[in-house]
Amino acid sequence: MLDIDKVRLMTDLAVYEKKNSRTVFEINNYYRHDYIMGQLLGAFVRYLICMPLCFILYLIFQAGALFYNINVSGLTSVLTDLSRYFLAGLAIYMLIAFFIASARYKRSKRGMLLYATKLKRLGRKYGKR
Repeated sequence: MLDIDKVRLMTDLAVYEKKNSRTVFEINNYYRHDYIMGQLLGAFVRYLICMPLCFILYLIFQAGALFYNINVSGLTSVLTDLSRYFLAGLAIYMLIAFFIASARYKRSKRGMLLYATKLKRLGRKYGKR
């Protein structure tokens, strides 16, 4: 005779594995610090690729005004301002990436604890035979 609780537990576990296998089970292979540092490194690379592209687009759209008003003495102040904006944007982006990676890791660990609890409960039900 079928035990309805066992069937429900097995179904819940199978659905959870199918739905969250890529995110939860892959994150579980890392320590918290390693996962967050990997995500921050990826965010740093993405920022380094994206910002020069955005700067080039800005130069293309503003080329006429920039070449008309160009002066050498103001060039250093423009470059220092650009570097400050770049570093400020990088700091903000890395901070946001840190909080997102930390939240994902916590959510994944919580999900793994729930999964392990259901597995233990299923193991106890099979042990009662």
